[in-house]
Amino acid sequence: MRVATVDGLVTLFYDGSRELFNEELDEEWMQKAGDNGYDCETWEEWNLSNECKVYWRERETWQQVIVVDGVTEIPAWTFQRCKNIKRVIFSNTVVRIKQWAFSFCSSLFFIKLSINIEVIELGAFCNCNLTSVFIPPRCREIETAAFANNYDLTLFHVYPHTQLGMNLLSETKLMKDSPFKLNRLGDHRNTKEVNNFNWMKKINNDEKYSLHRVCSSYQPIKQDIHVIIQQEGLRAFAIKNKMGITPSRYLKENPFANVIEKDIIQDYIMKLMGELE
Repeated sequence: MRVATVDGLVTLFYDGSRELFNEELDEEWMQKAGDNGYDCETWEEWNLSNECKVYWRERETWQQVIVVDGVTEIPAWTFQRCKNIKRVIFSNTVVRIKQWAFSFCSSLFFIKLSINIEVIELGAFCNCNLTSVFIPPRCREIETAAFANNYDLTLFHVYPHTQLGMNLLSETKLMKDSPFKLNRLGDHRNTKEVNNFNWMKKINNDEKYSLHRVCSSYQPIKQDIHVIIQQEGLRAFAIKNKMGITPSRYLKENPFANVIEKDIIQDYIMKLMGELE
């Protein structure tokens, strides 16, 4: 485990060699938080043990986490309430993220998941600051509330075979702005949530949204995009789906995309002019 500055962020290179979560010190901190009305900005003034203060000071220094090769799972609660973490990049050896692992990381706005991720457990990324999430195709299960309370989350790409838990996206912009209606009972697994999941899993199952499907897929291929814009023209980049999202936004926010719209358009125009084979 080492710490270094990467891209201007204090970065923890997580190798799993040390247990980062201490249940006793977490409970001590939470008890004092309750006593102080959860005004957590003043925690340094609380009557905490020196050990507890050292523990939380370290957790607040981390701004980025890079999970190194060889790590296969992130243990439960490992980074819970590490409020200054902004980005997390997982190595492709990670297959499971356990419950509440990154919950309440209130500054976390970017994650790049392992392409081999299989399970994301209960509440793993709840109460973060994510705006877009792209789930790799090998993921077979995402448990209850894993991405709940990411209030500005508007892009969520998931494959049809992935099993989704209840309240997965509750209190997100995506659910609030969904074109589907709530059922009259308003139960936990309501019609709006189910219909929204079905719609997302089909990735806009309409021929006019073919560019959306390519741009939101895992590692979009430039050649596939060229085929579509040769048929539909560059206007296909401007077509919005039911959520008001364009293919350009899928491409821009997809952490697995190794192409950008500007390069695609430039190549397409050059080909039209006969300057590119």
